[in-house]
Amino acid sequence: MSTVIMSGKIDGHVKQIKIEDGIITAIGDLTATDFTGATHIQTDGNLLPGYIDVHVHGGGGAEVMDGTEEAFEHVALTHAKHGTTGLLLTTVTASPEALDKVFSAYESNRTRNGAEVLGFHLEGPFINPSKPGAQPKQYIIPPSTELFERWQQLSGGAIRYVTMAPEVAGAEPLVKLAAKQGVIVAMGHCNATAVQVSQGIEWGARSVTHLFNAMSPAGHREPGLAGSALGDDRVMVELIADLIHVHPLMLRAAIRAKGPEHVMLITDAVKAADMPEGEYGSAGHTLFVKNGAVRLADGTLAGSTVTVDRAVRNLLGIQALQPDDVHQVTSLNQSKLLNLPHGRIAVGAPANLIAVDESWQVTHTVVRGRLVYQA
Repeated sequence: MSTVIMSGKIDGHVKQIKIEDGIITAIGDLTATDFTGATHIQTDGNLLPGYIDVHVHGGGGAEVMDGTEEAFEHVALTHAKHGTTGLLLTTVTASPEALDKVFSAYESNRTRNGAEVLGFHLEGPFINPSKPGAQPKQYIIPPSTELFERWQQLSGGAIRYVTMAPEVAGAEPLVKLAAKQGVIVAMGHCNATAVQVSQGIEWGARSVTHLFNAMSPAGHREPGLAGSALGDDRVMVELIADLIHVHPLMLRAAIRAKGPEHVMLITDAVKAADMPEGEYGSAGHTLFVKNGAVRLADGTLAGSTVTVDRAVRNLLGIQALQPDDVHQVTSLNQSKLLNLPHGRIAVGAPANLIAVDESWQVTHTVVRGRLVYQA
């Protein structure tokens, strides 16, 4: 049995966390006996549950659509440096053959370095062509239970989250099938009316992909998806807090409207995250990265370069979030939605932990009791 002791501050008090075989087994003021034979990770920072990113396409020069385990691990390693201890590898709208390659490459039992891979987020191709964002329109297709089942089989049942448009023809059977399997259905890249959004929720949709981006806007007589998401507590919402995708005032308004218990910070990060600015080839596109923004040649935003730690600092900086609520929007809500034991510092929980300094810079990242990053 491997034993690790991680020390740091919890609620302002120095505590030790005992970890055995990747699980938290004790928290508090441990005795000398507890330290015998244990690896000690000493931090001077505040300890938090590690961040979970349910929407991340790439980072560090690699992307999920590369379709290799090496790329998956590189993405996981890149984001671990920024406090992410768990993530959903997120695909983009692509040909069925390209998606076949991604899901076939996934090795469910592989132990990777970096963040824990919690499964896949299938973003598209079952979206509304009128709201593609940067998704390639030529590959957008009607919802298909047959393709979804095929990709689930190829990935070993690893698809945990799917973004789709509830208003397009054929959506109902897929939403219901995914929900029955325990897959989270998120409404996004969609032009739904409030009535169609409500119908999607009744079928089983439980989340909204990158709120405000690539969706029917909030109107005072027709709430669309954006307004419906703000007003309906049955759904969680993703937010990209890079201060580019969503205006700071709208970030504050969204968190006020939903409350921290219904918000998930995401990155929507692409391969250019944690890389120098410039041009990058990505899934048939050229991405132009300048002043922190990622755009296609026509100016369309195409994902982000933000990392979760920077998104946290952004929200704290614009006073959209209180420090005590950081764990809720970065880890606990994601864990509850995905029905995972993560997102808390408690006996029996996975030892996915981070330490942050007074300026919210990540100093240590621990995944299942293993130190995967130290500043």
